[in-house]
Amino acid sequence: MNSQFRSLVSRIVWLHLAAVVVAAGTMIVSIHLLLNATFAAFERRALSEHAAAVAEAVAPAGAGLAVKLPSELKDFYAHGYGGFEFAVLDATGRPAASSRPDGEALFPKAPLRAAPEYFQRIVGSDAHFDAIFPERLGDRSYWVEISQNLDHPGVYADDIVAQFLGQVFWLVLPIILLLLAVDAFIVRRALRPVIAASTQANSIHPSQIDIRLPVRGLPTEVAPLVTAMNQALDRLAAGFRLQREFVADVAHELRTPLAVLRLRADKVEDRAIADGLRADIDAMSRLVEQLLAHAEFEAFVLPPDARADLRAVALDVASFMAPSAIAAGKQVAVSVGEAPVWVHGHAESLFRALRNLVENGIAHSPPRGVVTIEVESDGVMRVSDEGPGVPVSDREVIFQRSWRRDRRKPGAGLGLSIVASIIQRHDGAIDVGSAKSGGVCFTLRLRPAPA
Repeated sequence: MNSQFRSLVSRIVWLHLAAVVVAAGTMIVSIHLLLNATFAAFERRALSEHAAAVAEAVAPAGAGLAVKLPSELKDFYAHGYGGFEFAVLDATGRPAASSRPDGEALFPKAPLRAAPEYFQRIVGSDAHFDAIFPERLGDRSYWVEISQNLDHPGVYADDIVAQFLGQVFWLVLPIILLLLAVDAFIVRRALRPVIAASTQANSIHPSQIDIRLPVRGLPTEVAPLVTAMNQALDRLAAGFRLQREFVADVAHELRTPLAVLRLRADKVEDRAIADGLRADIDAMSRLVEQLLAHAEFEAFVLPPDARADLRAVALDVASFMAPSAIAAGKQVAVSVGEAPVWVHGHAESLFRALRNLVENGIAHSPPRGVVTIEVESDGVMRVSDEGPGVPVSDREVIFQRSWRRDRRKPGAGLGLSIVASIIQRHDGAIDVGSAKSGGVCFTLRLRPAPA
């Protein structure tokens, strides 16, 4: 379907336009037919009156007929006023009198009937309205022919009809356009609650699943649909809450067994086995922390007035991750200015996102590799490493939950997913590129906040 007709307003306006055009056309045609019928009745009456006036002047003259018109009527026909002509035919059909210069009948080939007959002719370029009236004078029958040239300068009726129809058209056209404008205004005003509901629907996302669409003020045709959507949102919200609560409960329940396992691993005398157990326990503990973080940040909503100092966050993360990096034979470097870099954000959640990126860099950097944190004054932060980098084909899916390039390595693939979730909650953006060292470079862009 054409996009122009997907809009409800466009559909209503176009359909109403079609209805108005049909109605206007019907009205104009009806007026035209009515005027023509009225004009025809007027013409018939005029012809009948002229025939009656001529018939009053008919008198017997021996075996024939004589027509003695009053002087004013004789002058009327002699000068052709109003485009009128007459002829009187006797019982044999021969002209007894005629206003024509040649004295001939007006309609030589027309049959003479016992009832009045009206008809129209086109003579040259002129339209004529004609009639033949049967009359009786004593026991004699005769006929009176009357014709009017409708294109005669003295005939205004048909001109009035044509001019009136033209004026009606130019009167109807602006009315149609005005109706369309009024239609668009009325429909848009009537749909204002629907537009407001759709705008509010756009703000619904996993971190704000408690928003519901307003039903008040909606048209009765749309209200059931919005009510059904709200009920569906209620069910989805309940499902989201159950999922988050389940993940959080499981993660909390796993903390104690993992702590017990760590204590027991410390008592294992075989050093190699103990180190292997600790590595597995560390991986499991990290997974539990990520599950808790994921459950927490899925429901996280950034307060409108929240702000954080990116410079301070970067220094805190570097200080926190330095022991882990040194233990792995690697380094964490920080490049920041002297002044704070304020952004719209939550310091704790940004700390978590940056920490995950640094942990990812430490895990993929070679021995003696360096993970670098750079903070710029416009709210841009970069984390780069000296690892193998990320192929272009994987950059679209790297933030998906449970994605791992190497399935043989430990981990659940939640770290980068948590980062993407946190940045999304901050209305920020995160890009994946290549570092100068050949490794991966994550670029975070956050909204600057006033100092």
